[in-house]
Amino acid sequence: MASSSVKTVHEVTQKGRSGSDVASLEPGISANADEVGRLPIVVVGNGPVGMRVVADLFALDRKQAIVLYGEEEHLPYDRIKLSSWLAGEVDLDAIEKPYRRPFGASLDERYGVKVVSIDRDSRTVLDSQGNRTSYQSLILATGSTPHIPPVLGIERQGVYTLRDMSDALQLMARRVRSHHTVVIGGGLLGLEAARGMQPTNTSVTIIEHVDRLMANQLDERSGELLKETIEGMGFNVIVGDGIKFIRGTSQVDAVVLHSGRIIECDTVVVATGIRPNITLAQNCGLSIGRGITVDNSMRTSDPHIFAIGECAEHDGEVYGLVAPGFEQAGVAASAIAGVHSHYRGSIVASRLKVIGTQVFSVGPVGYTAHPAAGKSLVYEDPDKGIYRKLLINRDKLQGAISLGDWPQSLRTQGAVSRHDRLYPWQRIRFRRTGNIWSDNAGNSVSSWPESTIVCQCTNVNRGRISETVSQGAQSIEAIGLACGAGTVCGSCKPLLAELSGDTASASEAGTDRARPLPLGLIAASAAACAAIVTIPRVPYAETVQSVELFGHSLSWHWDVLWRSGLLKQITGFTVLGCIAVASLISVRKRVSKLKSVGEFDSWRTAHLLLSAFALFALLLHTGLRMGSGLNYLLMLTFVLLSVLGVSTGLIQLFGHKLAPGTTAFVRKHSLHWHIYLLWPVPLLLGWHILKGYWY
Repeated sequence: MASSSVKTVHEVTQKGRSGSDVASLEPGISANADEVGRLPIVVVGNGPVGMRVVADLFALDRKQAIVLYGEEEHLPYDRIKLSSWLAGEVDLDAIEKPYRRPFGASLDERYGVKVVSIDRDSRTVLDSQGNRTSYQSLILATGSTPHIPPVLGIERQGVYTLRDMSDALQLMARRVRSHHTVVIGGGLLGLEAARGMQPTNTSVTIIEHVDRLMANQLDERSGELLKETIEGMGFNVIVGDGIKFIRGTSQVDAVVLHSGRIIECDTVVVATGIRPNITLAQNCGLSIGRGITVDNSMRTSDPHIFAIGECAEHDGEVYGLVAPGFEQAGVAASAIAGVHSHYRGSIVASRLKVIGTQVFSVGPVGYTAHPAAGKSLVYEDPDKGIYRKLLINRDKLQGAISLGDWPQSLRTQGAVSRHDRLYPWQRIRFRRTGNIWSDNAGNSVSSWPESTIVCQCTNVNRGRISETVSQGAQSIEAIGLACGAGTVCGSCKPLLAELSGDTASASEAGTDRARPLPLGLIAASAAACAAIVTIPRVPYAETVQSVELFGHSLSWHWDVLWRSGLLKQITGFTVLGCIAVASLISVRKRVSKLKSVGEFDSWRTAHLLLSAFALFALLLHTGLRMGSGLNYLLMLTFVLLSVLGVSTGLIQLFGHKLAPGTTAFVRKHSLHWHIYLLWPVPLLLGWHILKGYWY
């Protein structure tokens, strides 16, 4: 169980920004102004958004000390997958997300410890174990709590919520004994809770008080189709009727609806929404609305305290999805590090697999959509269970709904976020085929086979990334946090941007890749390869050459490089050493423990530098001679390795400017052949060295 890995608070010493010691203070002790620069950043909340801001802070300043509080006695985990775990579809390892701190980073993880109060004057937090910790900046990522409606009998035994690991464990135990479970709420959480309770053949009834399921994401027709689909899977669904009271003595035995209908049951799961967890902020006097009010830098009314995620309220909006929280985390981290960043709100998008049915929604299209928001285009194919709707205002995309699989949903999300114009021929195509754009497998990442590797560094395929996106990761950073894609070299970030619909980062994903030094080294390597293949071999000198040096005439055979055994060994072993070290550098990004050591650009530059140096040492060693027999095979292998390395490097630098299909083809095949050609090199080199010394 995860609880076996609980970390408790100790009096630990950390390293701050300046490298000096920073210790948790005893109760009642605060820091003076001179110490503020040495204090850690304290993050309250180790959910996905809290873990994300820790990663962003370290990305900006690895030397900054951070103290992370998590109230639950569990390692960080993926809340989105709780229902999948409850349903038995994944094991615990699949939802636990322990943080892999960068090499040398100072992170004090305090799990199972609650922050009980904040003293803004002394800039300290007091935790449940009596320890008082000073901070230079405090980030509140306290998330939300389940909304419990004021229904008579809601306190009876047999009533549960599904919000955290503890809830899931209780429901897992309860599910085995439950004959009939009623889920109150037909939103995303309610449907996922219903799925989690069904595997043991428990009868499950879903009750939604409005006229459709997933009212915030779907219109009336798509809600009706979803209801039919879910009922076809054995669930009972009641819409347009709410709970009047929960009946029973001490234990639940039925729910009574406003219509007078009585549904006998032994278990009730309340999934009626969430409420921002603002108690900690409220008690210390921060400005509060529905959530903790923040500005465009995610600062609260106290300039040293930030709030992000489901607990934060920005411009009157509280976002209940993880993707906006990730965006807010990046803004807060930048503000703390002194980097200009501005949060302008998020386009709410949902892309989830609900009880076996793919549901996609973006923009103001649900129950609360304004009637005058724009015109609608609808495509429906009942036989395939497909329903798609576009919301258009002044010829520009404002929102979209999709029920059933839609390969173009990711691209549509990007178009909605930019409010792209929808042209007449695109409207005709959508009405006829349900697609906005013509199918072009070569230029659409989402149409690649699931097994196609998108991130070569972490070996993550398109199917894994699409699954991560469907579970709520709707930005490049969120994908990296969930599955690691894009976290090493970053060359696949344009592809991740297309898959996630993260158009804000798409334009920046390929920037700063073509740095002068790597590009120069690639050009030098390409020139060396061209010289070996096209320029005739350098002949041996027929006469002694005379060279004037500092007024002295020196006699020199310029072909001594190939006549002198010593120089031949020096250049040969130089080639061998460069290749060996460059190969070890390539292994680094395949070993998880080494990925966080150093920056990728530095390792890549070192690899290119060694490869280029090896080529020029090879020119000196051979005089542009390809040799014969096994020597010819060895030289040919060297040249092909270099050519493929050059092509891979160019794709890493400029792949974002090419069509995704072209990029994928070159990346996949050049890298694979680069690896295949490396295998015979030790054998051929061994033979070459043995032959040289033997004879």
